[in-house]
Amino acid sequence: MALDLSNGTNTSLSDIEYERFLNHGIPATICLSFLCIIGTGGNIHMILIFKISPVMAKYSIRVFIIWLSLTDLIACLFCMPLEIYNIRYSYSTSTSGCKFFIFLFHVVALASSGFWTTIAVERYRIIVKKEPILFLNSQRSNNVISVFLVGVSMALSIPVVIFFGPNEIKTVTPDVPGKDCTVLTQYLNVHNAGIYYIIILSTLCSVFAVVCIVSYARILWDICSGIKTRKSLRGKSNSSFNSATHIRFRNDNVDSSIQNEEIHTIHVPADIGYRTNASHNLKNALRLTVGLIIATTVSYIAYMLFVCMMMVKMLNPTLYKTTVQPVTAVLLRGYFGSNTSNAFVFCLFDKTFRQECLKLYRKICS
Repeated sequence: MALDLSNGTNTSLSDIEYERFLNHGIPATICLSFLCIIGTGGNIHMILIFKISPVMAKYSIRVFIIWLSLTDLIACLFCMPLEIYNIRYSYSTSTSGCKFFIFLFHVVALASSGFWTTIAVERYRIIVKKEPILFLNSQRSNNVISVFLVGVSMALSIPVVIFFGPNEIKTVTPDVPGKDCTVLTQYLNVHNAGIYYIIILSTLCSVFAVVCIVSYARILWDICSGIKTRKSLRGKSNSSFNSATHIRFRNDNVDSSIQNEEIHTIHVPADIGYRTNASHNLKNALRLTVGLIIATTVSYIAYMLFVCMMMVKMLNPTLYKTTVQPVTAVLLRGYFGSNTSNAFVFCLFDKTFRQECLKLYRKICS
């Protein structure tokens, strides 16, 4: 039952918070709780499958996927519950809680962007450049790269600890002010927080986005060219297939759609008896690449919308209040959806991942 706060007599801050939660916070709380549960289960699945499956151990991007899933799991276990707490107690933000939450949010977002970009570059290196991989050395170096990405993300997130803090805001009762976790008033200008968001984050995310676009565009081109070549050779006889004209096309049967051996299917196809299977592997590679593109796009768009929102708030406060502020809650909390999507992308687009999930469940049940 709603509280009567119209007269403002003997009204405490906790009563005002509870009234605001009943009026505006329940849908967002339900949505975030759902994302938290689904994302936690999905990311744990990702970590377990890529960690213990011998088939997944052959994936060239296995280490980056594990680190990305760990990053998203942190978002589900810490960032989302903290945001739910902030929705419930929207006027009681503490200094330490505010700074910790906003720091962790930026670390997770920047690290996630870095991992998606690294995955795109790694796929480009294997599929387009056809560079061989020694799995043991590769996984060691990939772990070093992952630790470096997390370290850089933490370093780049340090300024938000200075810029953000609890600002005093008005509530429905003028005599009872509250506090909200936003950019502190003294830093809410182009010369302070503006430099951070405009020059550092927006430029960095734009460079990452361009790298991903170029990498995946070339990967798609190579995969589609391989599929087209397979179709053109499908009706030919053994003799014509092994003739001098087509001698550059040999075969290599591939177990998984994103292993490093995938490149052999694209550039060096197989004997006539395995042609159908190799074409199937190319189609799996195409589906997974499209899935990775979708997941990467969702992550970048969500984070860039947040960065653009902060830029508008500092450059044009009037426009922010009239246009952006009404959808601030959606922009801020919509980003968490990208932390839950990875497991669904792999389930939908990678047959090997689905098979390994079934094997894990059979082991658990037996």
